[in-house]
Amino acid sequence: MLRRAAHRQPTLALTAGIVAVVSVVAVGLSVFGSVGASSQRAATTPSIVPSTPLASALGAAAGDSSLGLLTPYYEPPTANPAAPGVTISAGADQPDPFIATAGGRYFLFTSQDRVPANVPVRAGTMLGQWGPTTDALPDLPPWAESGNTWAPDIRKFGSHYILYFTAQLRYATKQIMCIGDAISTRIDGPYISNPAPFVCQLADGGSIDPRSFVDADGTPYLLWKSDENADVSGTEHTHIFSQRLSADGEHLLGQPAEIFSPDQFWQGRIVEAPDLVLVKGAYDLFYSGGWFNQPGYAIGVASCAGPGGPCADLSGAPLLGSNTEGAGPGEESVFADADGVWLLYNPFDSTLPLPGPPRPVDIARLGFGPDGPYLAAPFAPSTG
Repeated sequence: MLRRAAHRQPTLALTAGIVAVVSVVAVGLSVFGSVGASSQRAATTPSIVPSTPLASALGAAAGDSSLGLLTPYYEPPTANPAAPGVTISAGADQPDPFIATAGGRYFLFTSQDRVPANVPVRAGTMLGQWGPTTDALPDLPPWAESGNTWAPDIRKFGSHYILYFTAQLRYATKQIMCIGDAISTRIDGPYISNPAPFVCQLADGGSIDPRSFVDADGTPYLLWKSDENADVSGTEHTHIFSQRLSADGEHLLGQPAEIFSPDQFWQGRIVEAPDLVLVKGAYDLFYSGGWFNQPGYAIGVASCAGPGGPCADLSGAPLLGSNTEGAGPGEESVFADADGVWLLYNPFDSTLPLPGPPRPVDIARLGFGPDGPYLAAPFAPSTG
C-alpha cells in the first residue's frame, strides 16, 4: 500500500494569507508561443498535436495516450445557445464535475453533496453510461471535517495520481475551506491524504477549487480561488492564484501569483472554478462568476499571458449563462477526448429554495477561433 510521508512542512498560514495555487486544466496542443491577454490571436486554424497532458481528462494526464485530440478546433458555432449541451449524468446531486480517463474508461468525479461518499466517482467506457458510485477518498485527513468535500481534481505524475480536493477545516470557529492533496496508484483510488492542508489562506477566508495544469514544456501548476465570499455579508473580492508544482505534484514551488479577479458587472465580487486551457500558444482561463445559487451565475473566459498570468476577460459577457437547461449554470471544467473538447457544467434551478433540486452534469462542445473559445454546434460525444 502507498503511504504518505508525515514530515512535510504544511503550507498552512496562521497569521497571513497562505500560498495559493490556481487550478488550470491543460489541453495538450502544439504551441506557437505565449499570447498575452491583449495579444492578437492567430487567425489560422490550430494544428492539434497531443502533448503533456491532454486536458483534465486524457492523454498523459490519465496515463492513456490512446485518446488524442483528433478533431479540429474550428467547429461550427451552436445555432441554439439556449440549449447548448446534453445531460450525461443525472439523479444524485453532482456539483463541480471533473472527468479523467485511464485504460479506455471515463471517470466522473464530483463534489460531496447530499451523498455519503467524500469524493464520489463513477466510471464507464462511454459518457453517460456509469457504473455504481464509489468513494475515491474514503478516509479524510485529520484536519478535515466530514460532510463538505468539494471540487476534486486528478492529475497523473509519473507512476502515481494526485487528487487535489477542498474540505472544511476542522475545529475552526467558523466554516473555512482549505485545499488538500492525496495520492494513489489507481485513478479511482482509494487515495491516501497528506496529513496537512496543501493550501489554506486563512486571512482570505480560505481556499477552494483546485485545478492542476501542465504547460507545453511539462511544468505543472496548481490553480485555485481564495474564498473571501465565505463572508456572505462582506465586500472583499475573490482572487484566482497560480503556483508551480514539483515534478511529483506533492509540493508547491516558489511563490503564488494572483492572476485574475472580478472586474465585470455580472461577476459581482466572485470568480471561481478556474480551469486553464492551452490552445496553440493561447492560454484561456475558464471560470465561473457570481453566486452559485443565483440566476446570474455564469461561465466566463479570460485570456492569460501564461500560467502565471495576468489574465483579462475576452468579453464583457459570459460564455454561458442562464438558458433553458437551467438558471445559473456554472462549476465548470474542460476535458478532451477523440471526439473533441468539452465543457462540463451544472445547470441549476436557482428559482427554487435551497438546496434546490439535484444538479445534473451537462456537457457542451467547444470550438476555438481567432477570438477565443465559443460554444460549438451540438455534437454527441461517445455516449453509446
